[in-house]
Formats: sequence, C-alpha cells, structure tokens
Amino acid sequence: MTQTFNTSLKKAWRWCSVPIQMGAVLAALVSTPVAQAAPIVEIQVSPDPIVDFEFDWARDGVHCPTCNFGQGNSRHTFTDRDKNLWMGWVDYNTGAFVPTNGKGVLIDTNASFSTDFGNGPEWMFSTGPSQIVYTRYKDGATPNTFTAGAAVANMASDGSWSGHIMYNGIAKQSPAGSWDLDDPAPRVNYQDFAKRKLYWRTVSQPSSETLLPIADQTGGGSRRWVPGTRKIVFSGSAAPDATGQVFQQVFVYDTDAKTLEQLTFDPVTKWGAFMWRAPEFNNEMVFFTVYGRTKLAIYRQLPDAQGVLKWTVSNLVDMPATLPYIWSPEVFVHNGRSWVFFQISSSPQANDMSVPTQLGMTGIDPAHPNFRMLTNDSTVKRVRMDPEYFITAKGPYIYYNRYVPSTPTRAVKNDGVWRVDTNLGPPASTNPVSRTE
Repeated sequence: MTQTFNTSLKKAWRWCSVPIQMGAVLAALVSTPVAQAAPIVEIQVSPDPIVDFEFDWARDGVHCPTCNFGQGNSRHTFTDRDKNLWMGWVDYNTGAFVPTNGKGVLIDTNASFSTDFGNGPEWMFSTGPSQIVYTRYKDGATPNTFTAGAAVANMASDGSWSGHIMYNGIAKQSPAGSWDLDDPAPRVNYQDFAKRKLYWRTVSQPSSETLLPIADQTGGGSRRWVPGTRKIVFSGSAAPDATGQVFQQVFVYDTDAKTLEQLTFDPVTKWGAFMWRAPEFNNEMVFFTVYGRTKLAIYRQLPDAQGVLKWTVSNLVDMPATLPYIWSPEVFVHNGRSWVFFQISSSPQANDMSVPTQLGMTGIDPAHPNFRMLTNDSTVKRVRMDPEYFITAKGPYIYYNRYVPSTPTRAVKNDGVWRVDTNLGPPASTNPVSRTE
C-alpha cells in the first residue's frame, strides 16, 4: 500500500547577515497571535489517569478496520503506575476511548512508567502489523537503570501480544520506532542508561546497532523519525561557535547513508524538532523547532543570494505575552495544510505542575497567520500537558492530560484525559483503507 503519512522529522549554513540585519529579517517573519473571543469547550474523554498515551497510525485520519488482523488501527497505548502496558481503542466516528479507562488489552507487565525515563511506549510502523516499543524491566530484578532495557511488543494473528527486551537491549531506554508503513524492516532508536549516547538499529537485526556520532544528545522526546524515511531529526549540542559558545542545534541523521548533518547554526538554543512534507509548500521537506523557548521556528530550504538552497527560518511564530513559553509541540496535516499544536505557559519550567497552562495551535505559512488558542478559559485553572492529535471522522481532535495544579499544601491531582475540537472539519475523504496482514 502506498503510504500517506502526515506527522504524532541540505546543506549546512550560517547566517551571513550582520546581527542588525538578521534581527530585522526575523522580526518581519514573526506571526502575531490572533485573539479568539469564544471559549472552547473541553470534553472529558476519561476520568482515569491515562498518562502519556500514544495513538496508532489511524491518528492521521487513515482509518483501516481490517489492519492488525482485523483489530483496526484506531488504537492507543500507555503504561500505568503499576508497570502494566495497555492497549485500548479509539472510536473513529466519535473520538471516544474504548474502554473509557484505556485498559482494553494487557500487553505486558514490568514496563516502565513514563516518568521513570522521560518517555512512555511508542508505536512502530511497517508493512506488517503495528508494533510497540517501550522500556521494560527484567523480570525478578529490582527496577533501575541497569535492569531496564529497550523492548518491543508484537501482535499475533489471534490478537495476543508478546513483549520482551530486545537482544542486547539491556541498560538502554526510551526507544522510538520508525514511521514508515512501506518499510518491511522497521528501525528503532534509543538511549543508553545515562542518556549520553544515542543508538539506532533494525529491530530484527541486533548486529545493526550503530552509535550516532554525537555526544550529549539530550531529551528523550527530542529525537523523531522523519515519516516515510529512515532519517532521525533531533536537537543536540553543537560544536562551539566562533565565540566559544555551545548552542543546542538541529541535526538530521540518515541511517542508510550513515551521515550526520547539522541544519541550524544561528546562536539560539533549539528544543527538539519535527520534519515532514508540507503540502502548502509543494510537499517539500520542512521542519520546526522551539526557538529559545518562546517562539516556534519553521525552516525551509530556500535559495540564498547565490541561488544555493539553505535551511532558512521562513516563519517565526511568537507566543502570547501572558503565556510566552512553548512546550511539547507536534504537527499534523489535514486537508492539505500543516498545523502545529503545543502547550503554552507563564512558567519557563516545562514541567511546572503548580502553574495553569493552555494549549495553542498555528499554521506554518507566514502569508496566512492563524495562531489560535485551543483552550482559553482561565477560570478553569488546570495544567494541560502532553497534547496528542487524532483525526476522527468529524475532524482533528487534540487530546491531553489535565491536572489540578499543586500548591504549597496540596499535591498535584490527575484530572483525567480531555480533548478539544480544532474545528477544522472532517477529512476530505473518509473512505476507510482496506489492508490485511
């Protein structure tokens, strides 16, 4: 089947303008947040603490009831605090979780909770059934960084699941699987126990394990497979610049060619990255990164004065003055346009559970500024975290965990899973895909 994947990541270059010129260029690119008058209704999906859930590939609006031996692809996975790895379903027509508590099938036990290593289970795609990669502790051992390992769970034709630590996967953690439905041999990347080294390998070939040629790659969530490719885009510490300063920059690594390329060089810290094909720019590859924590930067390959294509900031989206700090951005494509959604906060600390937060969304084309708030009711003081998208038959919904903020005398309280409607309308085509494994 030909894949249409909508994400759920060349030449290296330097800014050649003097600082005053560069500042003027960036100022011209900044999109101003657009006010939104009407409050948006938040819908509770589940009262249960389903933390760090991840959706199967129907999240892109490609509903396939016959996939995965007839169990479909409208599914999600998560790990509970008792180290149980679960899978549940999503009703494609309504967006409801089935069952409501998410505990449809128990896939494995002894799986790490999302806060143990900074990330929970992830889906991995290929020409076969969807698989789940996650961090798992050795049976009978005390759970710690040395008894944890990168694991994979596989589904059999009878619907049963089996999970295990991958060969040579011990003392590795936070695996992320590749996103290519046309790839018969999916790949996975993961970190060592100290989060100092990053590896990749073909899941079925332990001998293919390769160490990426960069040190101090930080943040388990910052490394992403570029959909439909065998490339990894991520942010990591670059070499010192001409002034001796070290900035976190965006890199892309090609696991086929085994080449590493630095994509950004401007003296601003970059936090994570997503790369995808943008239909509004003739399906060319673009990427975004969090630009110094208060802006979202969209990069395109544009010609310089000599006509050479270089990765260039094409749009710099500023956050609202009262909620200037952006975190946890992701992207989806719907009806020919790209949309980036994210958490915004008044606190510079990404995981500050004492400060209420909101969710926002923006397009990527500077010619059509369209920043909008997804939640905007300041009377409901909640921490809204880890937003994820799922494109239902009615259109894209953004799902997220919600918490009652902590105070000096009260611990944070989980408020369940919630969603908001992006109001972008249903997919242009709602015909389900037919595919068998």
